[in-house]
Amino acid sequence: MSNAIIHLITDFGFEAPEHTIAQVQLYRNFPGASIVFSPQSFRKGHALQQAIFGKLVCGHFPDNSIHILRVGTLAKLPPRFVLGHFGNQFFLAPDNGVLPLLFDDPHGENASYYQITPIDPVVNPLLQVFIPAVTNLLSYGYNVVDRLQKKEQVYRVTMPEPTISGSILRLTVIYNDFFGNAYFNLNYRDFELLRNQRKFRLMINHYTEINKLSLDYNDVPEGHPICTFGHGGLLQVAVNAGSSAQLLELLEGKNVMLEFIDNL
Repeated sequence: MSNAIIHLITDFGFEAPEHTIAQVQLYRNFPGASIVFSPQSFRKGHALQQAIFGKLVCGHFPDNSIHILRVGTLAKLPPRFVLGHFGNQFFLAPDNGVLPLLFDDPHGENASYYQITPIDPVVNPLLQVFIPAVTNLLSYGYNVVDRLQKKEQVYRVTMPEPTISGSILRLTVIYNDFFGNAYFNLNYRDFELLRNQRKFRLMINHYTEINKLSLDYNDVPEGHPICTFGHGGLLQVAVNAGSSAQLLELLEGKNVMLEFIDNL
């Protein structure tokens, strides 16, 4: 694979020495590649946060990009690692449920998984697992899968499903980004299918209601909320020049009601 793009997602921030060390290790091993770094502050083992961030950004990368999720897992999970191929991109990650969530492919119908767990105990996943796997990808391209054992079953965790009662959906905040924008467990495809050309109202609290989709934050005055389907195709509530997490208390786990209204 020429002109490779390697994207490293980590759960330690810019300030951590691990971030600098990871940069050095990737530049040393892949001097000709374009390398993109995404240091985040996920809670350890929070596969849903890891997956939602990946969903927001990975779709903007070109075909054959290689994404490494160097993220912590819960102590109860064995140190297993997997290569996923989905949407003409490659994903290297712990086998903690993050990839099926990221792919939105709960039954494995559109993704392929391959075993990359080494025989030796893993102390440094980047050096022992991910860099060797990327080296093989750059050497063999997609043909690398012929050299790997296909993994028929991977660890899975479930995305919270909206609760539907008649024309009302109960949605849950599943992610807050750096700016405090709130993302919900509803994608645009399902929204339009359920909406069926009807009007809607999103009831944030007793005082705040949104009844239209926006394409730009400046659709409303500063300090006012919007809802949109942006990165990753998930329903997002944001505040123009503000934080919906702070101003609307839309923190992870918070519920809101979405009602579809029959046209009169």
